[in-house]
Amino acid sequence: MAARRNHSVELVGPMMPGTGWQNRAGASATSFPVGAFTIDWDRQTVTCPGGKDSTRWAREPVRDKVEIRVQFSKTDCGPCQVKDSCTRGPRRKLTFQDRDIHEVLHQRRAEQETDEWKERYKMRAGVEGAISQAVNRCGLRRSRYRGLAKTSLQHQLTGAAINLARIDAHLTGAPRAHTRTSHFAALRPADQTTSGAKQTAPN
Repeated sequence: MAARRNHSVELVGPMMPGTGWQNRAGASATSFPVGAFTIDWDRQTVTCPGGKDSTRWAREPVRDKVEIRVQFSKTDCGPCQVKDSCTRGPRRKLTFQDRDIHEVLHQRRAEQETDEWKERYKMRAGVEGAISQAVNRCGLRRSRYRGLAKTSLQHQLTGAAINLARIDAHLTGAPRAHTRTSHFAALRPADQTTSGAKQTAPN
């Protein structure tokens, strides 16, 4: 959000799923992650799938952000027929961030399941491959000269060197290496792995 607000740059990448066991259950009809609850931001109330309203809403600072912590009444949760699919404690508790961040997170998680988003994300494999090649083969992370002008020239020459290396690889038929699976993709459920991890990148 900061990149889009301050620099008009839209970042494209997989959003981490929720950390609750309700999300790890695959968000099936028998589990209720945060997205299954209706949030009334004006009234500061959350309504559960069973129609019960929360009894507590508190904004609490956590490190460099603020979390909203909500909980429901034991009286409502105790006799609920779907309690085992909702919570393993005596009452359901929810934690989420402010409205602007919360809505963007859920929007991005929904978008990344679409074919359009997956096709767009495929470009990232090529970008990461180019950066890796520039760093590992050409030492891009360290400037050999002082001054912005000389550093800029080094970057331009690095780009030209990568192009020459790729032309040589194409002409000689060098095989392409498979893109590694990122740490974020490895944490995603098996049925939600993004197609970007299946792409190939140049050596």
